[in-house]
Amino acid sequence: MKNKLFLLICLIVISISLKANDKTVIPITTDNISLIYKVGNNGRLYQSYVGQKLRFDSDIDQLPMLGEAYITHGMEDYFEPAIRILYNDGNPSLLLKYVSYKTSDLQPGVTETVIKLKDDVYPVTVDLHFIAYAEENIIKTYTEISHQEKKPVVLYNYASSLLHLNAGKYFLTEFAGDWAHEVNMTEQQLSFGKKVLDTKLGSRANMFNSPFFLLALNEESKENEGEVLFGTIGWTGNFRFTFEVDNLNNLRILSGINNYASEYSLKPQDIFRTPEFIFTFSAEGKGKASRDFHKW
Repeated sequence: MKNKLFLLICLIVISISLKANDKTVIPITTDNISLIYKVGNNGRLYQSYVGQKLRFDSDIDQLPMLGEAYITHGMEDYFEPAIRILYNDGNPSLLLKYVSYKTSDLQPGVTETVIKLKDDVYPVTVDLHFIAYAEENIIKTYTEISHQEKKPVVLYNYASSLLHLNAGKYFLTEFAGDWAHEVNMTEQQLSFGKKVLDTKLGSRANMFNSPFFLLALNEESKENEGEVLFGTIGWTGNFRFTFEVDNLNNLRILSGINNYASEYSLKPQDIFRTPEFIFTFSAEGKGKASRDFHKW
């Protein structure tokens, strides 16, 4: 009897240990791209990878936690947040924890993954939407924010997308100009700190600055080789792309509506939906990235 009881206790301990070590992995993939998220032991969601498609599940096990999937203001992070909110009681802090995710087929070759995050103190929910086009190698992402407070809350930051990258060097290509001299292409290396591409011109949003960018990893962009991320936003008003290199040489890219003079009072039960950020990743240079976008 004692031996059976001891064996039962051992099995329970082993089961609990395996469950604790079994992290939830959320893959979002196309034919050539992998975007991987993992849930940490603290219950928060982290991006682990974005880049050329991973071929083996064992590769996922080796991936680090690059950064939180949707970084909030008012907690321990020192850099630019994806969301900043002010409750009606004056508290500006938000801590999002993973709740669940669901992947469904929208049509042949197109899948949607929705990841639900929630603050465990205040009734605030953030849903991260990812629509993946397999053949075209395009991922489209947007965010839905809602709450069940008794009074409205104020949104100050509300990014459509937050991407983390980890490379030796980063080279940003932007497209700027003026009337009769539009879309001049320039490339520069990013170093510690922020580089912002934005506009505050409203209905003439792309007058001086086009709402898309190209980011090359480790070396300057080339037509037919090298790793390149190409992104744009489905929004005709004021936009903002923030590229921030931190003290560990990691890069975060925040994309969405320009939050300048754009505080939003969100009523209870209403849903604030951000515009779509659309991107592709190419391991065969900017030519492949451009062709995938045109095909999409």
